[in-house]
Amino acid sequence: MMRLLRRVFLNHIGLKISALIIATGMWVAFNSEPVVEAGYNAPLLLLNVPAGLRVAGEVPASVLLRVRGRLAQLRRIEPGELSVSADCSQSHAGNQIVKLAPYRVRVPTGGEILAITPSQINIALVPASAPVEQPK
Repeated sequence: MMRLLRRVFLNHIGLKISALIIATGMWVAFNSEPVVEAGYNAPLLLLNVPAGLRVAGEVPASVLLRVRGRLAQLRRIEPGELSVSADCSQSHAGNQIVKLAPYRVRVPTGGEILAITPSQINIALVPASAPVEQPK
């Protein structure tokens, strides 16, 4: 039994020590990279608007996201990679408040959503057959 343990731990000891040094160096390099917060504008997408209804009035085209992650990962985020979805499936005709939740945000791996501004939006749904009001 002792012979087996010696062979497992002492054979190729130089390679094992080299692998341990390389792994430790990689761990230190990864953990020394700073975690930062950054703000991004992301487009707002309205999903699942009930059939027979349409959105009337002003809806923000984008929202502000606060994202936390490793500096290198956040630098690689392209503007088209972020988007926020507002689910309108439970909505009905009239004015409603739709909450914007972090789980509805599409963000690249490694990013964590800290805040969405605004955290909710007001939308007005009217029947699709209603006349369209012209802006003044």
